[in-house]
Amino acid sequence: MARTALVAGAGIAGLAAAAALVRHGWTVQVFERGPDLRATGGGIGITPNGMQALDAIGAGDSVRARSVIQREGGVRVPSGRWIARTGLGFVEERYGESIRALLRIELVRALAEALPAGTVHYGAKVEPGRFGDQHVPASIRVNGEEIEADLVVGADGIRSALRGAMHPDHPGLRDTRSGSWRCVVPAGGLAPVAAETWGAGLRLSVLPLPGNKVHFSALARLTGRRRASGTYEDLVRLFGGWHDPIPLMLARASAEQLFFDHIEELATPADTFFLGRTVLLGDAAHPMTPNVGSANLAMEDAVELGHAVAGAQSWDALRTGLVAYDASRRPRTAKLSTMSRWMGRVAEMSTPVAVTARNWGVWLGGLLPEAVSQRSMDAMVRWSVPPVR
Repeated sequence: MARTALVAGAGIAGLAAAAALVRHGWTVQVFERGPDLRATGGGIGITPNGMQALDAIGAGDSVRARSVIQREGGVRVPSGRWIARTGLGFVEERYGESIRALLRIELVRALAEALPAGTVHYGAKVEPGRFGDQHVPASIRVNGEEIEADLVVGADGIRSALRGAMHPDHPGLRDTRSGSWRCVVPAGGLAPVAAETWGAGLRLSVLPLPGNKVHFSALARLTGRRRASGTYEDLVRLFGGWHDPIPLMLARASAEQLFFDHIEELATPADTFFLGRTVLLGDAAHPMTPNVGSANLAMEDAVELGHAVAGAQSWDALRTGLVAYDASRRPRTAKLSTMSRWMGRVAEMSTPVAVTARNWGVWLGGLLPEAVSQRSMDAMVRWSVPPVR
């Protein structure tokens, strides 16, 4: 049977899902609301699980060619003192692949290039249609026109309309009372090192990128007397007095290039990622705080979905595959969502006693960072491509 799939959203999750399905013989159309291929947020780190997923959908070598390896990392305090620092060679030794970094738009381009020409349709507003079942296909409305297929994939982001239709009684998103500024700036003369700096309710991550550029991500707890509207002035007020090269990075940022988001997560995990012939993945399925590599998890989702429905030539086989995908992905993403929430709370502690205790704990752990962090890193990174069903 000719198997057709419609994907809502041409972000990382949607393009990866489309590439995974195409590799297993599905005819796929992707519909994107925006006018062209784009990605917000600047740079992105790809961990070994993400690289495995990219290899599985045929985009791994393209991403390697566009990225740089992160060779060291650590944690600092605002004065610049290191409280943990380590080389990252152990990552490749333990997991078979290094941590890589590239511009987010370059990752999106690599994924789009893995698809047949004409797969992605831009300027396409997608609305929920039928979920589908044994007797009728699934459908979505694209710019008001209903389109049917054997499978609909919801990759329409954190405010997913398809998730809302699938779970009308779900409490939805929860505001974490944190905000994040992200930007890519020239790195000339800065000598940036991959690291996080932790202050009182504040943290700033640095990620060196190809092309002599550097990405920074600044996060702030916006509670009590601290308020921020997401402006450049707020960013400089909160982080401008920190150690070099942070003031220079902020000075090189422009308001036009700066992204700001209030960080939200799903209030409670969804009780299913599929209904009928419609399935969710990425931020549409499991929005979470940005501490465990949610884009890497989205690419895992895509690979597992493709493998789960690879041989689905009938309704029974499709449903069996979707059940298997749901049973695999929900526990893993729920666990990592909880882990991400607690990692953020530790990093963003704000009372003096808590900050001192946290920093001493990291400093002591930093004496043997590989051993101390092994369990949490295994939980995030240790994943393997499942067998094709």
